[in-house]
Amino acid sequence: MDTDFSIQIKRLRNARALRLRVLDDGRVTVTAPLRMSERVIQDFIHEHQSWIAEHRQTAELKQQALTKQRDALFFRGQELPFRLAISQTKKPGVELQNNQIIVTAKNEDHTQIRPILEKWYRQEAEKRFKARVPLLSDLVNKEVKNVTIRSQRTRWGSCSSRNTISLNWLLIMAPDRVSDYVIYHELAHLTHMNHSNRFWQLVEEYDPNYKQAEQWLTKHHQLLNF
Repeated sequence: MDTDFSIQIKRLRNARALRLRVLDDGRVTVTAPLRMSERVIQDFIHEHQSWIAEHRQTAELKQQALTKQRDALFFRGQELPFRLAISQTKKPGVELQNNQIIVTAKNEDHTQIRPILEKWYRQEAEKRFKARVPLLSDLVNKEVKNVTIRSQRTRWGSCSSRNTISLNWLLIMAPDRVSDYVIYHELAHLTHMNHSNRFWQLVEEYDPNYKQAEQWLTKHHQLLNF
């Protein structure tokens, strides 16, 4: 199959069938059973050329919308003006200046700009949440063994029975009161690993205004598709 992009093939021992995915950045992956022949895999890719092209175009338009149509970005609850600075000499990166998010890049290629922004958001999320979770957990007498920052497609946070709390890096876009609620929500799961009435009673003990935070997250749920 002749393409102007690469297709990554992942062979997994527990895979039972072929699975095709187009990632948000346009990359294409195929998951295949460990012993499946290369010919079968290539035939599968060939049969899905139209599907791949359609979904790559969707991903491309989504990426373009970030830099060509958007003039503001959320950061800790504020919707700040977003400006692109083109420089061949300055190191690519992100700065907060005069309540503006300024992204420095070598050109206007959105496929390069988005990773720059994501790296910055992740770094800010790491700094804030890895300091904030231990503080809030101490306030409610809970022990958290580990805090991880992840990229989750459908949720803002999660926790495990091993007392690990994982937070979506996109949560750094939300107001501090909202991100605190998500942390309290996950801390409550350390007591109740469900969404029972007792769980929500405990959440309310931790955060009496949690319903307002829930409303913000519902209203801005599209940020999970940033």
